Amino acid sequence: MSLTGSAKAKMLLKGNINRLKVIHTDAYELAVKNGFEGTLEEWLDSLAATDEQIAAAVEAYMEKHQVPLIRKVAIYLPASAWVGSGSRYSQVVDVPGATENSQVDLTPSAEQLEIFYDKSLAFVAENEDGVVTVCAIGQKPENDYTIKATVTEVIV
Repeated sequence: MSLTGSAKAKMLLKGNINRLKVIHTDAYELAVKNGFEGTLEEWLDSLAATDEQIAAAVEAYMEKHQVPLIRKVAIYLPASAWVGSGSRYSQVVDVPGATENSQVDLTPSAEQLEIFYDKSLAFVAENEDGVVTVCAIGQKPENDYTIKATVTEVIV
């Protein structure tokens, strides 16, 4: 007899429920021997973690296993904020939560890429100790832009 994925999962879960009960009961009995006062349900409730504890555990796991934290942001680039001359202009931008380990990659839309191509513009983000600067290469941008970016916390 062949089982589908969901039927197999249900069978495995059903087979492990008794094992889980034994593990919880054994752990509960050990907790009682070590001074816990309360029912099995109260003990199980006491195992629940706060949001801060869960966040700390996830952060520790990600660091231990070198899992990068990746998030998406929108970066606003007002035309009035560009400084510089020649073919290189720059502006410091606000990237919430940016650290010295943040790698910021700009990801303009297809429409924006067409505009930038027509205007001979290119943008790049640089990070110096958590201060993110966007550089415009080519002419000085004359319009305000909001460009999406991917921020990756690089583990060093």
